[in-house]
Amino acid sequence: MRLKRPPKSPPPVALGPKNLLLKPLSKPLLWPQLRARAVLILVALLAVQTAQASFFTDPLDVNAGTPAKPGVAAAQPRDFAVIPRPKKEPTSLPQGQQAYTLAELSALALQNNPQTRVAWAGLQAQAAAVGMAQSAWLPKINLSVSAQQAQITSSSGYAIPVQKTVSPNVSLSWVLWDFGQRDASINAARAAQIAARFANDQAIQTVLAAVANAYYQSLADRVLILVNTQSVKTAQSALDSAQARYRAGQATISDLYQARAALARAQGTLATAEQTRRQNEGTLASSLGLPVNTPIVLAPLETLVVPQLQTQVQAFLDQAIAHNPNLQNAQALTQQARATLDQTERADLPSISLNASQGIRFQQGLGNSQTNSIGLTLTVPLFTGFNQQYQTAQARAKLTQAEATRDNTYQTTELAVWQAYYAFSGAAAGMPSARAQVENATEALKALQAQYAVGYTTIQDLLTAQSTLATAQVTLAQDALNAYIALAKLGAAVGQLGTPDFSDTSLLDPTLQPAPPPIQSTGAKTASSLKILAEPPAFSAPINVPVESSRP
Repeated sequence: MRLKRPPKSPPPVALGPKNLLLKPLSKPLLWPQLRARAVLILVALLAVQTAQASFFTDPLDVNAGTPAKPGVAAAQPRDFAVIPRPKKEPTSLPQGQQAYTLAELSALALQNNPQTRVAWAGLQAQAAAVGMAQSAWLPKINLSVSAQQAQITSSSGYAIPVQKTVSPNVSLSWVLWDFGQRDASINAARAAQIAARFANDQAIQTVLAAVANAYYQSLADRVLILVNTQSVKTAQSALDSAQARYRAGQATISDLYQARAALARAQGTLATAEQTRRQNEGTLASSLGLPVNTPIVLAPLETLVVPQLQTQVQAFLDQAIAHNPNLQNAQALTQQARATLDQTERADLPSISLNASQGIRFQQGLGNSQTNSIGLTLTVPLFTGFNQQYQTAQARAKLTQAEATRDNTYQTTELAVWQAYYAFSGAAAGMPSARAQVENATEALKALQAQYAVGYTTIQDLLTAQSTLATAQVTLAQDALNAYIALAKLGAAVGQLGTPDFSDTSLLDPTLQPAPPPIQSTGAKTASSLKILAEPPAFSAPINVPVESSRP
């Protein structure tokens, strides 16, 4: 009898995740195995759902560099670019000159400061916009050439030979009549050009005012450094006297401590003034369009001459309303908004166009053929989905906005003139008093120094006299600074800074002598008297733009 070989037992099945998902099991699963399978199934479903959601919300993955939540920096290292230096090299200061006047620095700023280039480029762009609007009156001529190769094969296998064709065509389109739409567009462009001119002039005055403010501040800083340097010397002298009297047994130790404290305070004030001077020198260099570390030599501030301005404030207000470029810019923008509204209201009117074309068809094996056409096209907008209605409402609202902006600019211009005029008057009126304080405080300090040396006064009186003199000197310099800054603001508010062609007796430069002649306050001489601020720029009158009646 032949014995049979017992059947082989199947190999054991590993209870890994792959086998749990893909192979059926002959024995019931235990609870840990069921839990593992459920977790794997849940993770797979979530992964599929997340992939589908991200694909439908951002199929091109454009938010790959966007932070997942707010408040996280978004710039990537590859986003940073190397910023090139300005292409235009700034004009450097002339060499070999000891001190620069305000007129020279102002002329240099107009060449170097980027604000003037920005305004000039905007002026050129707006001039090009006028040309674009005027081009609507000219016809449009286009040339088109099409080349084609075609072959037809039937279902029975018959094929027509390859046909090659070349078809050049010249077409003309010319709008003959549009009920004033092009005129309104040109008027809007010209008004915008006028606004750009005044924006250019305003940029010039802004640059000049910035240069003047930095110039005056730098002059005052030099005065403060001289005052604080003298205060340090005076405090050191007081300390030396206190030490001598202390060694002689004529002063107490408290005199030494008070003198040392006064010296330390004066030295700290001087150090602060030095840093402030460097800061304002950088501001002046930057306003000139030069590197901030450019050294600039200036003449000393003259405080012996009090600037005078005898013209009444009403004359300056009238000049500001007539010549302030910012106000004129607002008026031109109002004219632009009015012309744009006119153009928008005419957009739903009919238009008549002339259309003509001339074409030739060159076809292989069939000869040439010509096509000619000419005709008139009447276009009547019937329904634009209410787009025209909303465009008109938007243009009307922008006109109202422009008028409100102009009125606001009118008020701010008047306020700027008013405040600058009385700020100048107040600072100039305080200069004689501050100068008298300096003179008397100087004499008082000399007397107290002599008295303290012989023991007729205390250290407190001496230190108080030193502080009084320093305060009077700072007040005088500050009054002069405030007067000239207010004067520059007044010139800018009036609109008379313009090009800085200052004379040697200019009212705006406190380093020049002699003192400026008094300005007459009569109405007939107002225009000529304002030239002492600077020659006004030449303004171009509006061209083909309806002028609105002047406001009372």
